[in-house]
Amino acid sequence: MSDQIVEASPARPMTDAETTLAQTIYQAVQWHSTRSERAQQAAEFRAGISDLGFCSERLRRMLMQMQPDEVDMLPAAWGTAIGQFAEDAVMFHGTAGWVSQPEVTVVLRGDGGTYRVKGHPDLVDVAGVVVDLKTSRGLSGPERTGPSQQQQFQRHCYAAGAHAAGLFGDLPIEDVQVANVWFDRAGDDRYAYCHMEPFSHDIVQHATWWLDDVVYAFKHHQEARKEPPRDMCFKVCGFARDCRGGDIGDEQGLITDPGLVGSINTYAEGLALEREGKRLKDQAKAALEGIHGSTGEWAVSWSHVNETEVSYTRGAYERMNLRRLK
Repeated sequence: MSDQIVEASPARPMTDAETTLAQTIYQAVQWHSTRSERAQQAAEFRAGISDLGFCSERLRRMLMQMQPDEVDMLPAAWGTAIGQFAEDAVMFHGTAGWVSQPEVTVVLRGDGGTYRVKGHPDLVDVAGVVVDLKTSRGLSGPERTGPSQQQQFQRHCYAAGAHAAGLFGDLPIEDVQVANVWFDRAGDDRYAYCHMEPFSHDIVQHATWWLDDVVYAFKHHQEARKEPPRDMCFKVCGFARDCRGGDIGDEQGLITDPGLVGSINTYAEGLALEREGKRLKDQAKAALEGIHGSTGEWAVSWSHVNETEVSYTRGAYERMNLRRLK
């Protein structure tokens, strides 16, 4: 019997009623996200601990009470939902020492003044651990690069604020641990990745200097540093069109962002593993030609596949090209 060609079915279009229902629910998610505590804080032009370390110019514009454009909040919404579920799970199944979303204030004394910045760490273990939950598309990025500058500022400032609030009792702040725990929001990596280290006064000091630079630019009506890659700005920031719209495309520029560098290295390693995997398979296949049986763990068998002419239309897609520089 000859093999049959199975053609992929075209995507089924939604009916008008289905489209309306899908749009209604999608918009509800957007509206709910814009009414979160963090979104309301931004709407009221209040800087929080989570704003430290991401983009100096974005925070300066917030302090100037400039109104950003709307951005799609779906990735942030899923991250918030996963984080809330994880917090609830820890509070239900964990020990009595866990506290969820306590309000803390870190006092940063810089050259531009004294700043009292509030925030809400996701989880605090009063035995001496501050945990900030994160999500990402896969866990290879966090595993290779660890926390970003923003995430470092967040967790160490949270710890300083939690210690000042007395959440750790008599425990010296030098004995407090700070941690990020990541989940893969796509569910492909079915484990959590944790990066933990002791509290650092130096990182809090760096956060203070970072905020000093923002305040200086704000007081002197100067643009501050635009730290994220330009493309990232258009994905996550409502100021991007006005702030970065006039920038000349930098596709051929030097990429220095640690997260992007880590992703490029991961992709390159994946290509190398793919080539090595094909080589190993080809070698083993030659040695196993005609062999049928089982090892107790693996079963091997052979079947003949007739020649088949396949004709199909491949959909358009974006191809990434990566080559090693000489």
